[in-house]
Amino acid sequence: MYAPIHAECLALIEKGLQFDPIYGPELSNHLPMALVALARCGANPHQLEHFYQRYTPQLQPIRRRSPAQETAPELGVRDSFADFYPQFRQKIATQGVASVLQQWLPVLLPGLSCSAFHGLIRLSYAVETGNANEIAVSLAYWASEYKALGELHFTDQYPAETQLKQADEHFRDYAFQPGIIVDRLSEVVHQSVYRSIAAVPYDLTESEIARLTIRAFLASNDFTLLHGVTSFDALLQLMPFVPDRRLALAYYWQAYVAAFCSTPDRALPSQSQPNDTVPDWIGWFNKVATLSDDHSIKLTYSCSRLYQTFQFNEYLAAIQMRLATHQEE
Repeated sequence: MYAPIHAECLALIEKGLQFDPIYGPELSNHLPMALVALARCGANPHQLEHFYQRYTPQLQPIRRRSPAQETAPELGVRDSFADFYPQFRQKIATQGVASVLQQWLPVLLPGLSCSAFHGLIRLSYAVETGNANEIAVSLAYWASEYKALGELHFTDQYPAETQLKQADEHFRDYAFQPGIIVDRLSEVVHQSVYRSIAAVPYDLTESEIARLTIRAFLASNDFTLLHGVTSFDALLQLMPFVPDRRLALAYYWQAYVAAFCSTPDRALPSQSQPNDTVPDWIGWFNKVATLSDDHSIKLTYSCSRLYQTFQFNEYLAAIQMRLATHQEE
C-alpha cells in the first residue's frame, strides 16, 4: 500500500538538516515529516523537490553551539537545543537508536504536548527514516521544548468520553488570550477547573482513544484536534521503544484532554457513524502527492495508518473531508 522512502527523499531530509526545528513565531518546521508522508504516499522525486523548494524559504538556519559555551543542556530550556543535538548524535553513534530511544522516551513522554505535539510527531517520522541525524534533531527538539502538564493521576470516577464532556462544559465560555496552540495549552493547565478533570480514567484503551480523537476532529475540523490525531499515530509508531505502554497512553491522554480544553472550536465526538466508505487509497495518495499543505499531507498519512489498525470509517471520512478543501490544487 505504501511506497518506500526512496533515496531522493532521504537526500532532501539530510539537506533539510540545515534548518532549525522552529521558525517564525514558535512554529514547527514540518519539512522532514511532510517529505516522509509524501514519499510513503507515492510522491515522485520531482514532487518532493517541488515541495522542498516551496516550503524551505520560510525556515531559519539551525541553531549551533558556540565552542566557547560548554554547558550541560537542561530539559525544557529552549536554548539547550544546540547542546542537546550533538549529545544525542554522540549517544546514537555509540549506543544505537533503539537503546537511546528506550532510555529517553520515558523521560520525554510526560512532556509530549510540547510544541503542540510536534516533538513527538517529528521523532516518529525520524525513526521511520532511520536517519541518525534526523533522530538526534528530533530528540533535541523535544528535550529543549519539553514542558510537563503536571503530575499524572488516575481515576475511576468517569470514562474518557464523560471526561471530554466535562472539559467542554468547563471551557465552553472561556476566553483565551491571543496566541497559538502552545500558549492556550499553557493557559489551560493553570486553571483549577482543568485540574479537576485532568485525571486519566483507569480503563482507558487504545481503541477508545482512537475512536474519540478521530470523532472529535471529524465533528469540528479543528486545527488543534487535527494534531490530536496525528500525534496519536506518532505515539503508536514509537510504542516498540516504550517500556510501559499503559503509562505512555496515560501521558498522551492527559495532554489530549488539555488540548481539547484549549480548542475554541471544539466539538464533542459524534455518536453517529459515517456511512460506509470504500477506501480510495490510489486516488487519495495521488492527490496528496500534489499538495503543498503539510497538515493535510500528514493527516492523510496518519489516518491511513490508523485505519489499518482500528478499521474506523471515521478515518476515511476525515481524509475525504480534508482533501475536499484542496480541489483547486
